[in-house]
Amino acid sequence: MDFEFYYTKEQEEFRKEVRGWLEKNVPVGLHEAIDPEAGPYEDFLKGVEFRTKLAEKGWYAATWPKEYGGGGLSSAHKVIIDEELGSFDLPGIVHGDTGNGLFGPAVMVWGTEEQKRSFLPIVTSGKYVTWQCFTEPEAGSDLASMRTTAIRHGDEFILNGNKIFVGQLHDVDYLYTLAITAPDNPRHNNIGAFFVPANLPGITIGHLDLLVGGKRTIFFEDVHLPASQLIGGDTDGWKVTQTSLELEHGGAGSAVDNDRYMEKLLDYSRNTMRNGAPISKDPENQSALVDAYIGYQVNRLFGLRNYWMRSSRTPFTYEGSQYSLNRKIFNPKLAEIMLKVLGPQVLITDHPSAPYAGRLEYHIRNSIRIPHPGGTVEIQKLIMARRLGVSRTREQGAAYI
Repeated sequence: MDFEFYYTKEQEEFRKEVRGWLEKNVPVGLHEAIDPEAGPYEDFLKGVEFRTKLAEKGWYAATWPKEYGGGGLSSAHKVIIDEELGSFDLPGIVHGDTGNGLFGPAVMVWGTEEQKRSFLPIVTSGKYVTWQCFTEPEAGSDLASMRTTAIRHGDEFILNGNKIFVGQLHDVDYLYTLAITAPDNPRHNNIGAFFVPANLPGITIGHLDLLVGGKRTIFFEDVHLPASQLIGGDTDGWKVTQTSLELEHGGAGSAVDNDRYMEKLLDYSRNTMRNGAPISKDPENQSALVDAYIGYQVNRLFGLRNYWMRSSRTPFTYEGSQYSLNRKIFNPKLAEIMLKVLGPQVLITDHPSAPYAGRLEYHIRNSIRIPHPGGTVEIQKLIMARRLGVSRTREQGAAYI
């Protein structure tokens, strides 16, 4: 069975156009950051400029409708753009998702036409960064237990509360957030979803010094927000956020693998000598590398399948969480194989013997974090069980007691 993309002559001509344009417009002097969520501020600014140019070509939001600032192109064209971008090995802060990839679809589904024409060009322009602000100190996997409130007063809401483990290191323009709008309503029917300008009075953003990444904590203190920033109805927030979470849980899929760690592991193993022979020639290392490569390919094909399902509007059941679960299980395993095959030097960043100047060390650290964001391993299993119909409600479970 062949899962690969094959391109027409016209599409290959488009590839040449994309490659030629990128060779002229990719920011000069950039190198892949050890931490793709960080990197120097100068690179972040270059990223804003570069994404804006991509958007002007219609290549940043390639498949989005033109009336909302997208390129109106096919999925195959987007894959070509992503493949060519990937060949430059740029840091994520230059060409990566600015957080709008989860907010934009929610507006497309739940927003009014006025909101679509107002908010979606923000998403597709490449100029702006949106952070998804859902997690709170007491609300992670159990998102409905949030305590942030947004109480309506006429034509505005007053926001109060705290979000944590959100965002990235540098600037933000908008906050896609959830809050309790009807405290007396039942859970899930008491939440609103909001698009909040990050510069409103009463918003304070703090930095979190974590094992990886540049995550933030956000405080809302009597923030006055126009009601026009509400997506959906006053208590539709839980429904709105499911549109975003379906994508975050793997529903978006991936036609192009942006994680180059497997490639680096194989390349380093082939070209680094140990005991007079390449690391990859050792039989035990070969077995471990084969395990890693098979796991990588399985994960890639799950992503490709889901990307095709989304592009063809094929209904999802368990497939999104299956892809997410596999990623969360595979990446820690890949980290273990890196350590086994390459040895302890994979754990250092500040020595000439550090593979790829410490980029693999970042993956070792990040593998501890990967199982948690966007729904833990246990959450993905639960979602899959419910989508497959094998979980039981309390009433159904009584029959088995």
